[in-house]
Amino acid sequence: MTLRVLLVGPSGHGGEEVYVRTLFENPAHGVGYVRTGSFHEGAPGARCRVLEEVLLNRVVHPRMIPDMGFRSFALRERFDLVHVHAHPVRLGGLGRVPLVMSEGSSSAVYLRDYLNWDEDQVARGYARARRTYRILGIHDRLLNLDRVARVYVFSRWARDINVRWGADPAKIDVVYPGWPTPPPVDRVGRETYTFLFVGTDFERKGGFEVIEAFDAVSARHPEARLVLVSHDPRVPHPDRVRHGWVPEGRRARALARLAVLEGAGRVVRHPLLPRERLYAELYPAADAFVMPSHAEGFGFTNVEALSFGLPVISARVGAIPEAVVDGRTGRLVAPGDADALAAAMERLATDRSLSTRMGEAARADFLARFTLERFRSEVGRVYREALEGRCAGS
Repeated sequence: MTLRVLLVGPSGHGGEEVYVRTLFENPAHGVGYVRTGSFHEGAPGARCRVLEEVLLNRVVHPRMIPDMGFRSFALRERFDLVHVHAHPVRLGGLGRVPLVMSEGSSSAVYLRDYLNWDEDQVARGYARARRTYRILGIHDRLLNLDRVARVYVFSRWARDINVRWGADPAKIDVVYPGWPTPPPVDRVGRETYTFLFVGTDFERKGGFEVIEAFDAVSARHPEARLVLVSHDPRVPHPDRVRHGWVPEGRRARALARLAVLEGAGRVVRHPLLPRERLYAELYPAADAFVMPSHAEGFGFTNVEALSFGLPVISARVGAIPEAVVDGRTGRLVAPGDADALAAAMERLATDRSLSTRMGEAARADFLARFTLERFRSEVGRVYREALEGRCAGS
């Protein structure tokens, strides 16, 4: 028997949208998804209550914590389970149908690391939201789990944060995201050594530090190359309205050096590219991946790089130390430390055998933890647990 599961999640929101699409295209065994559209769009058997959704987002949302925004649906047909990713939600006609909710990390990460809220602000915001959500019957993966059967996040780090801020530890689990397994890449005999950076928000992902570090490395290693895949670093990202990650002087110096390095053919820049081209061309052509983020919930591209057998140089923030094993599958540095980043990059460019060993370990770790097959199995397990406890909270 195929389980009919209503899937609700963001559209057009970077990694969260990619994740929901991955879920939809790779269902657990015996699961058939019915996916809702973007805001104000429902799905067969699940009508979007548009007026309510508009009112919630225009009247309630500005007074609550910043997040993906509220969704609201009336269930008109039978579903065996409802899965909502990253949205607070109101569901009419849910009855005894199990509700599973998921999120990459925690809204607390966004509030603290991206918006600079202090602990008291987070505590007051959460207390206000909890009261409001319970009064209005809004289900949330952290702030109102009363009717939620199971919740999962992408890392143990995120689970610990959610439990600290009040999530029921008996209901919250960890399910690593999954990626397709690319064919192995033979990098033997390459004359150049290419570092690859892929990131939507160039500044937050550590792009300016990468330029600064590569400038130092390339002075001693003329065979080194850097490929940047991102928005134009000269154009400030909207995130800077709320949080600047790099001082203006450092930005200006890095941009000046970038122009020189591009002119010399040492650096190649691409705009954001489709995943298909990254998989077919950019990852296989690289020798190491570098993305020393200042703040990160999980870091999808780090794991994509692992899948291609690339050693990963990243930062010791968020869930990254859980995905990249320092000294075995890559190197981790403090965010903003361009000197440490340069040292890690130079070590790999100098010692090709070390780079190869780390790349082999990266591929093996990916196959053990992050494949689509393992992901589908773990999501299926969460669904079974939710179905077995369908009366929880009712």
